[in-house]
Amino acid sequence: MSENDIGLTVAIATGVPATFDAAGFEALTWVVIVHPITVGEIGDAHESIAVPNLTTGRTRTIKGAAVGATIPFTFGQHKADVGQIAVKAACATAGGEYSFRVTNLAGDDEYISGVPMSFKRSERSSSSYAGIAFSVSMNYAPVEVAAA
Repeated sequence: MSENDIGLTVAIATGVPATFDAAGFEALTWVVIVHPITVGEIGDAHESIAVPNLTTGRTRTIKGAAVGATIPFTFGQHKADVGQIAVKAACATAGGEYSFRVTNLAGDDEYISGVPMSFKRSERSSSSYAGIAFSVSMNYAPVEVAAA
């Protein structure tokens, strides 16, 4: 059965964990980012390797290296929120790595680490809200931890 994502929270931590497991991520200091609106698809993509065969005249595809996805995030704008201030500063750094925690209402955590970038204020129009957007380019595999 599918569930909705109402109650989801997002948090940021400086750096990456010492170990890429629940204990490593839980040892980081987290700052919640208020008013999440969307979190893009979290996961890896893979390179496609084409292997032609002259005998059969057919090219087979095999799975290549995993590539961390670039995940878009959007939030309602709250200029005084320490989480949004931290994200804006992280996006302004030259290549620093950060970690992010996405927690659903049941308490399940999904952790990603990589480079936050492209901090932007959302479009201003008569039918839009004040918001921010940024993305995180994952440098490591995501880690999922079920609620205790």
